[in-house]
Amino acid sequence: MQDDLTRLVGLEGFVVKRVVEVGDELDLEVELVARAALCPRCGRGSLEVKERPRVRVRDLPLAGRRTDLVWRKRRFLCQPCGRTFTEQHPELPPRQRVTRRFRGRLLERVRGGAAHAEVACEEDTTRYQVARAFRDGAHELAAQETRPPRRLSLDEAHHRRGQELATVVSDLDRRRVVEVLDGRSRRRVERYLRALPEPDRDAIEVVSIDPYEAYRQAIRAVLPWARIVVDHFHLVRGANTALDSVRRERQREAGRRRPKGARRSGQQARWRPELYRARHRLLKASERLSERERRRLCELFEHEPLIAEAWGLKEAFRSIYKAPHRGEAERRLDRFLAAVDRAQLPAFSAFADGVRLWRAELLAYFDEPTTNGYAEGVINKVKVIKRRAYGIPSFDGFRERVLLACA
Repeated sequence: MQDDLTRLVGLEGFVVKRVVEVGDELDLEVELVARAALCPRCGRGSLEVKERPRVRVRDLPLAGRRTDLVWRKRRFLCQPCGRTFTEQHPELPPRQRVTRRFRGRLLERVRGGAAHAEVACEEDTTRYQVARAFRDGAHELAAQETRPPRRLSLDEAHHRRGQELATVVSDLDRRRVVEVLDGRSRRRVERYLRALPEPDRDAIEVVSIDPYEAYRQAIRAVLPWARIVVDHFHLVRGANTALDSVRRERQREAGRRRPKGARRSGQQARWRPELYRARHRLLKASERLSERERRRLCELFEHEPLIAEAWGLKEAFRSIYKAPHRGEAERRLDRFLAAVDRAQLPAFSAFADGVRLWRAELLAYFDEPTTNGYAEGVINKVKVIKRRAYGIPSFDGFRERVLLACA
């Protein structure tokens, strides 16, 4: 029976001597099977057991019940040198009140996004133990040696409202966050890149960024050889925003043209339900539209040719990323810019001006198809971590939480 219970506990080198039930908790009295053979100071083997102190250590739950190990340690006395020492085990570090595997359980829960107070409450332990597990995990992560990344990603995340956005630096090949910077200015990003070891800088070949000028200037200054790829999600979203601006403008124009005799406060005079109800269908990708949605859009386009033209421009821009190679993408981009110039729609003209500024980075996608998809997932995880913790006051704590959760 004791052998079965010892195997169930799973601590190599220990044997369970007795089980004591204390309410809903379990106390397992354990001791080491092998005794010390030599004195660690003089190396002689003339040892005798001086005393057997009891040490209580928190362990993983057993059968859903809180479990404490009561270790009957042996304190030895070396007769030749007169020194005393106690036996040790790597799973139960000295002067610790939790086992190494229980601390690993706390770390995994924190890495999953749970707040320290939440973990402490659910695991029936103290916030000190949770914070220590988190700190030890952060130190182990910092001590790990990793190969330099080939593809980097820069994206921004909120630490606290009203403060400057933080920059999240990710390794796209290994899908992990490598650094979190307090700010997103050009100077801060340049300082981080220059601080990298020279072999790490030389290994970077591609950097994926949002269309943010400070990031581009910093990369050009420190990594002039690296290919910059602008994330296509943000550009397609810009085309959608331009289309929605055209729809909103048509909605406002309909409100300004009131029929004769209509009340100034009358809803019927300014309300165009077909324009409002079509807002999601207009932004939806053409290949994902159902037959019913296509039919309703065609009916709308018959009465609103301006919106039909704007929708065509949006789809023309999306078609650029469907091109089989860079040459075809460049031709489609030129056709899109020419169509915008002919349409003379202010929202799309402003969007096209921005696309011209990022033309090289847009077309670089076809040489190195890289996106910020992983970085955007990290930003969503950061939001969950902050929400579950009800905010993280210090930036250092915020940085460690993100690095540990996304390592």
